[in-house]
Amino acid sequence: MAVIPWYANEKVRALDARLIESGLSGLELMERVGRGVVDFILKQPLAHSALILAGAGNNGGDGFVVARLLTERGWKVAVLLSHEASRSQGDAAVNLTRLGKMAVPVVESRTLDETALRALLNSHDLVVDALLGTGAAGAPRGETARLIAALNRCRLGRHVLAVDIPSGAEGGEGVEAQWTCTAGGRKLSMATGRGAALAGDTVLIPLDGNAAPLLGVPDALELEERDVRNFLPRRRIDDHKGCRGGVLIVAGSKRYRGAALLAVRGALRAGAGLAVLASVPEVLNALAVSLPEAIAEPLDTPGSLEAVMRKWRPRCAALLIGSGLDRDDRARELCRIGAQWNGPSLWDGDGLYWLGEDDIRPVRCCLTPHEGEAAALLGGRSPVRDRFEAAGTLARRRGPVLLKGYRSLVVAPEQTPWIVPRGDRTLSVPGSGDVLAGTCAALLAAGVPEEKALALGAWCHGAAGETLGRTRGRDGMLAHEVADRLPAVLKELNGAC
Repeated sequence: MAVIPWYANEKVRALDARLIESGLSGLELMERVGRGVVDFILKQPLAHSALILAGAGNNGGDGFVVARLLTERGWKVAVLLSHEASRSQGDAAVNLTRLGKMAVPVVESRTLDETALRALLNSHDLVVDALLGTGAAGAPRGETARLIAALNRCRLGRHVLAVDIPSGAEGGEGVEAQWTCTAGGRKLSMATGRGAALAGDTVLIPLDGNAAPLLGVPDALELEERDVRNFLPRRRIDDHKGCRGGVLIVAGSKRYRGAALLAVRGALRAGAGLAVLASVPEVLNALAVSLPEAIAEPLDTPGSLEAVMRKWRPRCAALLIGSGLDRDDRARELCRIGAQWNGPSLWDGDGLYWLGEDDIRPVRCCLTPHEGEAAALLGGRSPVRDRFEAAGTLARRRGPVLLKGYRSLVVAPEQTPWIVPRGDRTLSVPGSGDVLAGTCAALLAAGVPEEKALALGAWCHGAAGETLGRTRGRDGMLAHEVADRLPAVLKELNGAC
């Protein structure tokens, strides 16, 4: 696999220490970081005007190097300190002294009122965030918090680049960067979720050609297109619908009718040869009109699901249960019965609720929770704080997990987590998760192993949303439009083989 490695923050911090032990000075490391940042900046189509926001630690020292090197290349540069200049120490102080010998304005932020601060931020095309590094703990305070908030208010029309990690990303309000130039190794705190959103595009600045052995085993692997192409189910020109795999979908209720239809649509658009929806009459009546390609099985009573499962198990390789199922006694009993399915099953939505509420243990299952559902399954009430830890714990307890969100995670027991780098806010619409569940279920039915089906499904779903967002706008798309884009995404993946 051609995956991109990500490492725990402490592993990358330890790399710095090991390089220094090997004879590389802290000043040289700082110079390499600054040089790498400047090399990246010079490749961008930017006006030659930069404001460096610098903190008191080594991250600020990196910023001083950036300021000096840009000035040497003819840029208009100013530096805004979050602290009194005398508080910079060690290698950072050395680089601040070097900068003082150049015609670069250095201003302490405490001397500026809000109007002056806003004017300074707005007077530069590029703002470089070098306030806090990975050593910072907790929410930013004082002038640092003030500068982060002011930068985020002024970022429209500005290019924002973070050095190593967006300041505040690990607690409180963080800098919303367009790019993050990270040194030594890609840091796990920026790999997924809110941290990834703050970081923007992450650019690696190598510190040493032999860094990989010093970093050790990656803590996560980001998938690339060539990886997910290898997850595609094998298709033949003479396939018939029975070769594509069938999905039995237990979903929908009087209150939530659309969720079941979207799950079916996702399964069919992802290539399922057969989609059987077992649901209440109100849902099945709508199915006959909107998706005549699907098969309807009425569930007159919860107990009738047993007969439906026996009937369709020979033709349906996978079960999807939970989308719009509701949280009443009927749904509870359906989930208890569904847990007896003897093939791969995918649990989503209200199915996840009943897994946790009644501690249901399916024979063989994978899960597709968002952060709130993951927290509930783990016995908590608030959303998870560490996505990797939550997904890993769920995978060990239940089976393969797709933790949805920005840059979703796929985690299987005893496997390094996968990051799926596709999708954006286009997908934050009602029913999007139901389409994703149907997509993954279709791939399970086609014989793709659980963790690969989850990753491929998330990739295709994310790519469909991204394409719609680029071509038609990221706000106001409908979930069924995402489903209808899936065949084109699959065609692109298959065509690249």
